[in-house]
Amino acid sequence: MRCSAFLLAPLAGCAIGLDQVIDATEVPAFSDPADTGDGADPGTDEAGARPTTVSMESRLYRMEAGDMVVTEPPGLDGLWDQVLSTPLLVYVDRESDDSLELVAALAGADGLQNPCEKVRRFPAADWSHNPAFAAGPGELDTSFAGHAASFRELQLSGVVDEYAFGWRDGTLDAELDTRELQPALGMNDVCAFVEDLGGSCHSCADGEAACFHVRIEEVQAEYVEADFDVTPDARGCER
Repeated sequence: MRCSAFLLAPLAGCAIGLDQVIDATEVPAFSDPADTGDGADPGTDEAGARPTTVSMESRLYRMEAGDMVVTEPPGLDGLWDQVLSTPLLVYVDRESDDSLELVAALAGADGLQNPCEKVRRFPAADWSHNPAFAAGPGELDTSFAGHAASFRELQLSGVVDEYAFGWRDGTLDAELDTRELQPALGMNDVCAFVEDLGGSCHSCADGEAACFHVRIEEVQAEYVEADFDVTPDARGCER
C-alpha cells in the first residue's frame, strides 16, 4: 500500500534526539584501485579492502541523512532527512587493536557539536576485522519530538578508509516500540502507520505485537577536523 502525504506528515515533524548502539556482520569492502584483477593485492584483507593504517582515536565523523537509504520500512526513506534533521556526530573515544569506543551526539545547525545535545556512548565495537567495524547489539535512549524512546537491538557497521577519512558501506539495524512513538505521532495505532510505510509489527520482548524493525543501508561518514567534548558543559541549556 502506498502512503498518502497525510499519513506521512506526522512522522515528518518528528526530529530525532539521540542515545545509541551497534553491530555488523555482512559488510561490503572498499574497492581497491591497485587491484588489476590479477589476484589479491598483498596489502588488502581477504575481501580486498586495505586495513586502516592510522589511528582513529580522537577522530570525529559526521553522518548525514542524505548518505543513508532506509530499506525497512521502505516508505520511511523519503522522510528520513526530516526525521534525522541534523547530522549525527560519531567520535572515537578510544581505539585498541580489537575494539573501538564510540560516542555520538546530534550536531548543531553548523554541523558541529552542540554542547546542549546529550552525548551517548555506544557499546564497544569489534575492530578485530580492520577495516570493518561492528558495534552492538545494544540499546540507545533517544527521543522523537521531545518524547522519550529507545532504539533496541541497535547495530552499526561500516568499512573504514585506509587513512581514516571516513567509512562507507555501513548498515544500521534497530527495533522500535510503537507505544513509545504514540505521543510524538499523535496516533493510537502506530502499527497501522508502519504498515502504510511498507513495514509490519511483531512481538516485543513483553509479547505485545507493537515493535517494528528499521534497517538503514549505505551508511557513510566523513572525517571532520573539529573538537568534540565527551562531557560537554550544558549549563545554560534549556531542557
